[in-house]
Amino acid sequence: MTIEINGQGLVHSQNLPIAEPLHAAITPPVLPEQEAGGNIDSSGRIKVSLSALGKELSLTSQQASKNERDKDIDDSSLPDGIKDILKRIRDLKEQIQQKLMELQRVQASDKGSEAEKAQELERVQSELTSLNGALSSAYAMLNKIMDDIELDGDARMDVANLLMK
Repeated sequence: MTIEINGQGLVHSQNLPIAEPLHAAITPPVLPEQEAGGNIDSSGRIKVSLSALGKELSLTSQQASKNERDKDIDDSSLPDGIKDILKRIRDLKEQIQQKLMELQRVQASDKGSEAEKAQELERVQSELTSLNGALSSAYAMLNKIMDDIELDGDARMDVANLLMK
């Protein structure tokens, strides 16, 4: 059985293993109004869509979490341009960690053929390479801005401390 959840411009699809084969007697019929309403499609997949309020609440929750994570950067006396780059670096580091976990899951997975697994590994590694390139660019931009505005030693120490968190 496949369940899809749509929200925030993302679609999450999860295949759930079924211990026993489904028989027509226990599979609920798909009614035309259900197909039109988006609840169950013709293949029997259940679709869940978030309302506008649900999407907004989810975004608000994510933004609040991100604001809390970056509170130390916002509270610093560094220039706004440097603060923005520090936040971007944190975002990229977080995305890289997520991709590394995804890479480990793909490597440990025994689903699909070897060719499918190799293709998935290549996709994740490519995304990881792109993220690492973006992180390198962000670091280079940070260094250039610090040099251009002639940031003093104490402020550079603040930047280094914020980068380590």
